[in-house]
Amino acid sequence: MRITHSGFAFLLQDVNAQIWTLLLQYLEHSTTLQMDPVDVLHFLFMLGSLELGQDYSTSMLTDTQHNMLDDLRDYGIVFQRKGKSRRFYPTRLATSLTSGTTSLLSNLNPSPTTGLSDPTSQGFIILETNYRLYAYTSSPLQIAILNLFVSLKSRFQNLVQGIITRDSVRNALSNGISADQIIYFISSNAHPQMRTNVSLLTP
Repeated sequence: MRITHSGFAFLLQDVNAQIWTLLLQYLEHSTTLQMDPVDVLHFLFMLGSLELGQDYSTSMLTDTQHNMLDDLRDYGIVFQRKGKSRRFYPTRLATSLTSGTTSLLSNLNPSPTTGLSDPTSQGFIILETNYRLYAYTSSPLQIAILNLFVSLKSRFQNLVQGIITRDSVRNALSNGISADQIIYFISSNAHPQMRTNVSLLTP
């Protein structure tokens, strides 16, 4: 099996876009699951307006929404202590459904002075003008995505280093990844230090 062009496009999207891609597919197939699409959409928007960390009762939910809880728990949008629990908690993904990516990033980084935030959620990639790339991450998923268009040279506990070469870009293009997708991924995950430059990426 080979991952398709759409699959690569999905991997290079930000988290909010990925969640909505999944939810739109879920909404499209809701009728085949004997669910009311209006009820599904209403529940998703309701989740976007709930308060993070607050527990909510399942007693007020419709049958469709009860069925959705199992799926949304698998997506990481809601949390329940047990499968049959009468309470559920919206996660950060849920509370950012009706807001932009910047809101999700600020939720993931409540205070820059706490030192507890994940640096990768604000941006983890530094790209030099000689095409050397430094990524401050230990996430296997992010490293695998970078490996799609970067020739990785070394890996440390929280840093990978590589270089974007003609061959690595040609390999990405042959797999259906466009140059625009590569540029968008680097730009949207650029380290805060890169964002101080006049132009984020050099021509």
